[in-house]
Amino acid sequence: MEHWGMKSRKTNSKDLSVQEPTEDLTVEFSASRFINGAIEPRIISLAREIPYTLFVNDLEVLSIAVLPTHLDELCMGFLVSEGVLKSPKEVEDCFVDHGNRIVRTYLDVPAERIERLEGKGMLTSGCAGGLVFSVESASVLPRRDLEPLKLSCADILGRMKELDTFDGIYRVTRGVHAASVATKSQTLVIREDLGRHNAVDKIVGHCFLKGLDTKKKLLLTTGRITSEVLTKTARGGFPVIISRSSASALAVSMAGQSGIDVITYVRAGRFNYFSHGATVLNDDRRAK
Repeated sequence: MEHWGMKSRKTNSKDLSVQEPTEDLTVEFSASRFINGAIEPRIISLAREIPYTLFVNDLEVLSIAVLPTHLDELCMGFLVSEGVLKSPKEVEDCFVDHGNRIVRTYLDVPAERIERLEGKGMLTSGCAGGLVFSVESASVLPRRDLEPLKLSCADILGRMKELDTFDGIYRVTRGVHAASVATKSQTLVIREDLGRHNAVDKIVGHCFLKGLDTKKKLLLTTGRITSEVLTKTARGGFPVIISRSSASALAVSMAGQSGIDVITYVRAGRFNYFSHGATVLNDDRRAK
């Protein structure tokens, strides 16, 4: 098997080396706030935005502005979403250097997979994510053909409430997105980042690194469900994606082709449900 710039390394995916960030995740600014008909001086906390550069097998892939937490998971999730990684066994090492703002990853994969990453360039923290997404990735989304996951309305509302009320950076800044992986009965992990794509990548990467079976899990996000996010959902193996925001027409169409259910606008005891056979929804009257 041909490899792309492989090095001789003794580490494996269980030996990921991640330093802790040395900077605070928020920055305080003196500002003013208009409230109750008056302008008042306030100290406003904003989420820190820091550019990091991702190297894969010594190839500089891209620079991306992020909230500097769980960057190993972000990197793994991105590579899974791009179709570069298929198994944790393919990860030889991943090192996050917060001092130099670099993430270095070494993979044991065929060269043609690494070639998919060429030309990614600079990504914003934004929610656009367009440079990450490729038509080729979307055209090969796997079709789910599994027993449907049984859900109640209360399950959906309860898991979104847990995401909405998470005591993280959002509660301080109101300026980041969050995503989570959950069972029907409880939220397992929540991750935050400046862009909704980054937050979803962190969840996909977490599940990938932990070997978490996603076939019966829920993926939740605070951001819009676009074609890019739907691709990440499919690559991550989730049967359903749930958002408190909207979905694009293309994302719902792709979900139909891939057998993924889409649930949107989960708020105030309501939601929209686009069924494609991945779940069975019980219209219980306990949902509030």
